[in-house]
Amino acid sequence: MTQVLEGTQRFTIPTKLLTVGGIALLIFIILPFLLGSFQVSLMSKLLLFGVLAITLDLVWGFTGILSFAHGVFFTLGGYVAAYYLKLNLSASSNNYGVDLPDFMVWNGLTELPWFIAPLRHFPIALVGMVLVPALFAYIIGWFIFRSKVSGVYITIITLAIASALTTFFVSQQAYTGGTNGITDVSRLSLFGIQVSPIGLYYIILAFTALVLAGSWLLTQSNLGLILRSIKENEQRISYLGYDVASFKIFIWTLSAAVAGIAGGLFVPLNRFISPVYLAVAFGTQVVIWVAIGGRGTLVGPLVAAILLGQIQNYAERVTQDWQLVVGILLLVVVLFLPDGLMGLLPKRFNLTDTARTAATANSTAGFVQAQMFDWFTPLQGAVRSLSSKLGLVSTRSASSAKPRRKK
Repeated sequence: MTQVLEGTQRFTIPTKLLTVGGIALLIFIILPFLLGSFQVSLMSKLLLFGVLAITLDLVWGFTGILSFAHGVFFTLGGYVAAYYLKLNLSASSNNYGVDLPDFMVWNGLTELPWFIAPLRHFPIALVGMVLVPALFAYIIGWFIFRSKVSGVYITIITLAIASALTTFFVSQQAYTGGTNGITDVSRLSLFGIQVSPIGLYYIILAFTALVLAGSWLLTQSNLGLILRSIKENEQRISYLGYDVASFKIFIWTLSAAVAGIAGGLFVPLNRFISPVYLAVAFGTQVVIWVAIGGRGTLVGPLVAAILLGQIQNYAERVTQDWQLVVGILLLVVVLFLPDGLMGLLPKRFNLTDTARTAATANSTAGFVQAQMFDWFTPLQGAVRSLSSKLGLVSTRSASSAKPRRKK
């Protein structure tokens, strides 16, 4: 029978990594008590941008797919949230004294379009914030990856998608607000209670921590091993019997869904969404965050998004050519730090190498296919390792339990 990559990985609790992560989380928790309202709002936005960079890192850093379309997924989720918040403004808050949003009245609409009307309900808007970008990503991903398009051609297609959607959203002023987008939306309310800026910051912080932890667990699982293998040698993985297109479509769609949630949280924070975030320029900015932070590190893109955002904030006070500062920083990283800023850290702090073992070809296809989507491998390993340290169970080397070969 065809031999394929082994689907089992050893796992140990990264104690030092958890300590550093816990300290970092504690710092972010107390930041609102030390910073002004502007910095709290800015940090909330940068955390969302960091989440967006993490989603691209899953696709580019781990699977080898360079995409300029993640800004598109971010914006689609943002528009869904913006429709919900705009439609829940009272009639007295609109310039024309009607429930219809102002930009629709300006463009001659007399009633709410049927495909927008359901978004006035929170559960539908919440599902749509995830489903719309995920479904869009799945459709274009299916055509791209099933057609076996790879390499630079995928990058070109994503550039074309970002440009085309920007033009489309600008041209549909009656439905999207045109160049201005959807502005002056209502504040977010949960269970009838209006969420304060600090409350929104903590929601975004919790979301960021959840995405970072979930992404780490995914990359440490057997699925993560397959994704890294696809990046290293896609043709060989295909010859070994794997449906490479399915894995690409899965991680592409998953990253789009998470990016959509980030976009949805961006709207109540900044009170607007516009086609600017659909454009190639913003998609390029996301790529820069991942490149400077370090591909395949997860935490690197998050750090880069926060760092570059703060640099931009201070550089704009000195000069309008702040892009030059970012360009110089990118040039320095490319020339001297090919692994990004995270390449400066000791390997023991690397989020992606903590539990990785080399892939071998000594297991059968049936065994691996049963293990590929085992998302609980890191959790099981963590519980086993913790139990052994506490003396609840006897320690046992993970390598001693090898899968039986099927004949």
